[in-house]
Amino acid sequence: MQFLSFAFLAFGGMLLGLHWAIPHRRWQNFLLLAGSLAFVYSWSRQLCILLVVSAAVEWILARRLKAAVETSWRRLWLWISIFLNLGFLAFFKYAHFFLPELKGVAASIGFRSQTLELLVPVGLSFWTLQKMTLTLDIYFHRIKRKVGFFEFLLSISFFPTLVSGPIERMRNLLPQWKKPRVWSSQGFSEGIWLIAIGAFQKVVIADNVAGCVDALLKPGTSVLAIQLGLWAYALQIFADFSGYSDMARGIARLFGVNVIQNFQAPYAASNLSDFWKRWHVALSSWLNDYVFSPASMSLRDLGTFGVVIATWVTFLSSGLWHGTGWNFLVWGSVHAAGLTIYVLTKKTRKKYKKKWGNEVWLEPLMVAITLEWVCLGYLFFHAADLREVGGLLSSVSGGHWFGLPDFDARILVLSGLAIFALHWAYLKSHDPFWIFTQRVAIRTAVYLVLGLLLLRFYAPAESFLYFQF
Repeated sequence: MQFLSFAFLAFGGMLLGLHWAIPHRRWQNFLLLAGSLAFVYSWSRQLCILLVVSAAVEWILARRLKAAVETSWRRLWLWISIFLNLGFLAFFKYAHFFLPELKGVAASIGFRSQTLELLVPVGLSFWTLQKMTLTLDIYFHRIKRKVGFFEFLLSISFFPTLVSGPIERMRNLLPQWKKPRVWSSQGFSEGIWLIAIGAFQKVVIADNVAGCVDALLKPGTSVLAIQLGLWAYALQIFADFSGYSDMARGIARLFGVNVIQNFQAPYAASNLSDFWKRWHVALSSWLNDYVFSPASMSLRDLGTFGVVIATWVTFLSSGLWHGTGWNFLVWGSVHAAGLTIYVLTKKTRKKYKKKWGNEVWLEPLMVAITLEWVCLGYLFFHAADLREVGGLLSSVSGGHWFGLPDFDARILVLSGLAIFALHWAYLKSHDPFWIFTQRVAIRTAVYLVLGLLLLRFYAPAESFLYFQF
């Protein structure tokens, strides 16, 4: 049951009506839990069982860790949690990559052969990391109060964020189940706006520019086509994932729940460090808090070299999280290499910033360089494997520079202008709800245009790119 479907509209509308008809917070939570588990069940019965069982195991481990006094026991329970969660994730994401015969083994013990394939795209990577934040935050003393199992299960299975995030922290979600949720017309308006702008990004931009990506990023094409294709893919993946995240936040907001803002005009970043503070914020901050920070602290005696090692560990971990192919490890390496250059050139950058800091061309130039480096990473992120990357790069060695395949350039230009407008609107106010600061006539016109475009381009068959992760 996908967001952009009539089935989800009926399900969400019924659940929303019942939620606000119930006056007591506890019964609202129970309804949300039942609805979320029903949503999970609509994808897979096995997934529903797996989710509940894994949540129970994690909750028990978290309780054991919280009750432990000695540091050695606390570390033991933490490492058991890490081992089980990462082992669980690796088994379902990578077992078919290393053991092709696993399907036959699964069938011999009574599981359907497609079971493992079905579990992976339904949020496994996202809710596994979200689940881990309970034990990790208890270990780091960020959660001190007692956590009930049902509120923990609700935090993991909460249907707006289940499939592709954003990856929320338990310390952010758990307190929200304890507070009374009161109907707010402002909250409802904000939720509708996020859903509308998210659907616009997905349906109008991402789904249409996808045709340009398919036409341009093909082996044997020209260097110019590859460059345009990477720019097109940058537009597609941003609009697709940002659109999903905005819809997830909007649906959660309708129920009185606040979820982290996942994108903050990332293509306006002037360096890679800034980019990763704006792009996929939920995952980036997770990796920063639980991978980079502990690694850099343990390597602090090595100084800058320790920061570089921690950076590579973090981005190689991100590559492994995204997929099984070597291309994802190369993608992670591209960003790790870029950030290594950023760290090692700190003094040089300060020198030239002091010299040219007031020049109007400096910021746009740095934004362009950063975006181009990000697009270099997209070359490996988009490809199915390194062989496809090799086929694309053969255009360079073959001397094919300027030829272009047949594609609709108008879509690429209009999509770029639309993303630029969204970035500009956010940067001007640093408020995702900037629309509510505009005059009534402007708000009405924006909603009217969004509605007409959504009706014109709506195509329920198109799934979200990040479902594959």
